[in-house]
Amino acid sequence: MIRKLLVPCSLFILATSCDQFFPSLGEMNKKIDQLSETQQTLLGKIDAIEKRLQGPMNANTPNPDRVYNVEVGDSFVYGNKNAPVTLIKWLDFQCPYCAQSVPLVDAIMKKYPNDVKIVFKNFPLEFHQEAKKASEYALAAEKQGKFLEMYHAIYNDYKNLKNNKDYPLEIAKKIGLDVEKLQKDLNDPSIQARIAKEVNELRSSGMQRLSVPKFLINGREPRGRNLELWSQMIDAEIAKSKAMSEAKTQL
Repeated sequence: MIRKLLVPCSLFILATSCDQFFPSLGEMNKKIDQLSETQQTLLGKIDAIEKRLQGPMNANTPNPDRVYNVEVGDSFVYGNKNAPVTLIKWLDFQCPYCAQSVPLVDAIMKKYPNDVKIVFKNFPLEFHQEAKKASEYALAAEKQGKFLEMYHAIYNDYKNLKNNKDYPLEIAKKIGLDVEKLQKDLNDPSIQARIAKEVNELRSSGMQRLSVPKFLINGREPRGRNLELWSQMIDAEIAKSKAMSEAKTQL
């Protein structure tokens, strides 16, 4: 677009200024030469920019061909534990982008109930002061089989966490948790250890950009967040798994 506009603009400037500023043909030719040199300089700079844009991926751009080896471990898993596809989500309960991704993950759950398992890992950011506490509540709720309910309820109104770090306690009463047990479980050292482990898993994964939400589909980081793209990746992994199973049966 810039290249297409450059020549017409130069001609327009020349046409509108000739009569006023170039009484002689020699001066006009000189000005044309100057404009030509300027145009060539600009075109050279445009070429350099285009080459950079078309060059190798930026270090922060996800590389879908690279496989990151992150174990499920003792993180919360939703779905068929033997599913051929594993979708990992690192989350922060105060992160607006994490909240926005909830419907997408839910759509994957609904579309692939048997072929995809969802693994939730915590990555509370330091500048979100109540995020870690919310993670603790979610893991304490997991001990009563209500992680997913707490996860959804917090994200439905996650902004409440900013002024009320114990907002999940209000949620606990609504979703039928044993509040006394929940508060006791908050002090379980295993919860702190689990959060620290999940944070370290992302930090040591080798991924360049440590932001949330962060997703892996069978170890590959998608280059976008939409159902069509994820479905393509998942379908390819399912097909690969079926091909491998068929090959084994023929041995």
